[in-house]
Amino acid sequence: MPFTARPLTSIGQAREYQQYLLSEMWRFRDERVQPVRLTVIGQLAGLVSGAYFSGFGDEVKCADLDDKGIDALKGIRVLLVLPTYFPESYGGGEQQARRFARALVESGVSATILAPRLSHSTPKLSAIDGVPIHRLRLRAAPYLGGRHMLSFLSWCVQVVIWMLRRRDEFDVVHIIHARLHAVPAALAGALLRKPVLAKLGRGGRGFDLDVVREKKIIGRWASALIKRHVTAFIANSRQIAGDLKRHGIGADRIHMIPNGIDLPRKPHREPNADGSRRFICLGRLDPEKCLEHMIAAFAALPADAKAQLTILGDGQCRAALEEQAARLGLSGRVTFAGAVEDVFPFLWDADFYLSTSVSEGMSNALLEAMSCGVVPIVTDVSGASDIVEHECSGFVARSHVEYCGLLRRALGLSEAKRDDMGEQAVKTIAMRFSMERAAQEQMKLYAALLKEGTSSLRVQSVNRT
Repeated sequence: MPFTARPLTSIGQAREYQQYLLSEMWRFRDERVQPVRLTVIGQLAGLVSGAYFSGFGDEVKCADLDDKGIDALKGIRVLLVLPTYFPESYGGGEQQARRFARALVESGVSATILAPRLSHSTPKLSAIDGVPIHRLRLRAAPYLGGRHMLSFLSWCVQVVIWMLRRRDEFDVVHIIHARLHAVPAALAGALLRKPVLAKLGRGGRGFDLDVVREKKIIGRWASALIKRHVTAFIANSRQIAGDLKRHGIGADRIHMIPNGIDLPRKPHREPNADGSRRFICLGRLDPEKCLEHMIAAFAALPADAKAQLTILGDGQCRAALEEQAARLGLSGRVTFAGAVEDVFPFLWDADFYLSTSVSEGMSNALLEAMSCGVVPIVTDVSGASDIVEHECSGFVARSHVEYCGLLRRALGLSEAKRDDMGEQAVKTIAMRFSMERAAQEQMKLYAALLKEGTSSLRVQSVNRT
């Protein structure tokens, strides 16, 4: 089983990853799934291998990445193609893309964003965080199809023309989510013989390629075109990787790279003086989030339970959820705070993060909550079990029925046990899900694809989970 660590450029990084690498190596060896092969790349590779991996013999191979190799990554020019972007949409995909683009620029990589604009008031050309954004005018989002087919066709024409005219301004095409909007970018990238990457948005129910294939008339054609012309697929969860294999995508075109977040600086956290537990939920209030089950589970807690729930976010289900909370007598215990620009002040005051979603990719809200030491109680959707270790750094419910029992368990935890789980959550995010790590892994993938050339779609996978 290939297992590649990121470049180690300091003693601190080497020590940070030693425990993670060791645990994964022993787990692969004990499970005897495949022969273990670990490649440690970095200027301090000798420190890691000599001190910690001597017991593995020739199963560990170390190689230095010199300054020339690092500098080569900085010359890459990346075109990011999105179906929606700020200021017209504020979802998790847009937030992740914004952080990623900023991380690329900070690393010396040139990044440009290509996205639609649905409103006349949205500028055609602007910049956010130093990243230029080019927007193409449409009447509807380019991934919808159906009665919005003209918008999709207009997007196709505009994207292909834009990419052909600016072919000398980018080296790699990186598509965010493999929905219908990915078709022209994948096709133009292939015509220009440039590497095309597609990062999948959701696994399981709502998996990107399933949604595309179900489109009337053009669905099967569009799905086949994406699968044929995308050089490499980025999966941020094991479920998404499995969904890609179900669609016939070879393992050597699937690259496991998780989402990343900017790690916050943690202030001193104080428990509530009255001993109450503070629960928080954040995200869009849309049907797939199934917040009605969360509110029902909260209502099933003992009447004397000292528990408060704050729900951050807005969406089409808000009015119905507020009515449900009032009907169940929860008006004094459940607060709908609406959309907020900065969620961290709320997270610092929370004990537990709740999610009852049935469809995810890898939840940014979950990563943010855990980075603040908030213990998650989540349903077992795509990405959840990749992040949360059940009963160690949080709780993972296999059903909404089981979810009620986990809420009760959380209420019964001692302060010391809750704090211990919170610390495990923080360590998990710091070691595996920082934006710096995610950006560096994707930069290495860019470099590998450019080195191999688009004539071959076979590139060594970057596996960590």
